[in-house]
Amino acid sequence: MLLHLVDGTGAHAGQAYKTVRAELEAYGEGLGQKPEIVALNKADAMTPDQIKQQVGRLKRACKGTPLVVSAATAAGVPEVLRALDRVIAAARSAAPERPKEAAGWQP
Repeated sequence: MLLHLVDGTGAHAGQAYKTVRAELEAYGEGLGQKPEIVALNKADAMTPDQIKQQVGRLKRACKGTPLVVSAATAAGVPEVLRALDRVIAAARSAAPERPKEAAGWQP
């Protein structure tokens, strides 16, 4: 599970996203295939027009709708936590059940 926070105050949120995605793919180890939540961060430092523009760029880059969050003010944090919980719960329910370990011998 990846939570990808993209700095909304940067020049181009979509390009920033693509740069990190390329690094994840290059690193390997399955990082590029992990479920991902994408969020535009630093909403508190942007105007509504800037947010709209950066969300559009990020949406095109990640081919999904990013969440909008401000770590400084906690705006959008509950939505991010709920999204993470949904993805984790879905992964747990899809995972095969682990066999229960037998209790070890005790005198």
